Amino acid sequence: MNILILGGGTMQLPAARIARKKGWQVFVAAKSIDPAVRGLAHEALEVDLQDRDGLVAVAEDLRRRHGLHGVFTAGTDFSTTVAWVAEKLRLPGIPYAVAQNATDKSRMRARFRAKAVPCPRYYTVERKPEAGEERKAEERPPEGFSFPLVVKPVDNMGARGVRRVDREEDYASAVEVAIGQSRGRRVIVEEYMEGPELSLDAVVFHGQATVCGVADRHIYFPPYFVEMG
Repeated sequence: MNILILGGGTMQLPAARIARKKGWQVFVAAKSIDPAVRGLAHEALEVDLQDRDGLVAVAEDLRRRHGLHGVFTAGTDFSTTVAWVAEKLRLPGIPYAVAQNATDKSRMRARFRAKAVPCPRYYTVERKPEAGEERKAEERPPEGFSFPLVVKPVDNMGARGVRRVDREEDYASAVEVAIGQSRGRRVIVEEYMEGPELSLDAVVFHGQATVCGVADRHIYFPPYFVEMG
């Protein structure tokens, strides 16, 4: 069994170790590869994980030279890239559109609405260059929304750019910070919901979801959401 792991940092070390213990050939692709990960890889390839088509070319070359049975990541922002490569090479994986729905927070909420899954009310703010200049952030939320609100990039993780906003005078700056943390320069703004924050891990196999664990998240440093345990 030969597997391509996207990501070359400490968060990918467990996956590389487990793959090696199973006797698999391990190929690692990342822009920067930690020496410990490089030491576990049969081959390490320095490639930008944002370059989806470049990764497809790398994966096709690996398949031609060695055979390739799967592509995987853990602890990175690039699950959509995994889905893209898997779909292009017809390897096991979820469709690219599904991966986008699971990672783009705005698309995710839209799917929730379509399937009647409860979620906070929200709207999106998008910043696109126009005639060499950028529009100024909306000065206030649309009618029907009131503070507190939570502002977050649609396409980032680890609470980067996420902030609770309690006052109108802090709103525009929070949107600008979140825009700066979004690759697509898009932000989702949600109604704030009071209560504990949980993480849930599950595996979906042949349409059956199996919950593997539920954990309390210890969140600190308001108005930000920094998970400390």
